[in-house]
Amino acid sequence: MNEFDTVKFPEKKISHTHLYLLVFSIFIQAFGAICTKYAAINTGTTLFFGIRTEFIIYFIILGGMGLQVIFWQKALRYYSLSFAYPFRSLVSFIVLILAYVLFQESVTPLNVIGLIIISLGIFYLVKDKEYLR
Repeated sequence: MNEFDTVKFPEKKISHTHLYLLVFSIFIQAFGAICTKYAAINTGTTLFFGIRTEFIIYFIILGGMGLQVIFWQKALRYYSLSFAYPFRSLVSFIVLILAYVLFQESVTPLNVIGLIIISLGIFYLVKDKEYLR
């Protein structure tokens, strides 16, 4: 037995705020993907106060990425990576829906089947109560 065998780590109290940080981080990541598509569509077509619109969108995306990293790191203080990381696959679900609604992109049955498989996988990964660090 060594000195590390007796070390006790303090319990961390989880609130809904920490889960909101995790979810908000995911929505910011999806928002960045949608903004990137919008910038690609509007490349070089419009100016806003003399600045090309896609550059403004890219700066917004960079700001969102900064927020996403901050929220993600704060959430990881309270959740194990094995619990939090599967939620990142929800970005695909959000982007698929928004791509259909905003850009009229097609959604195939294979897309839907893939999302169902992802959702079931997430459910089975996070149903275990041992997700706290």
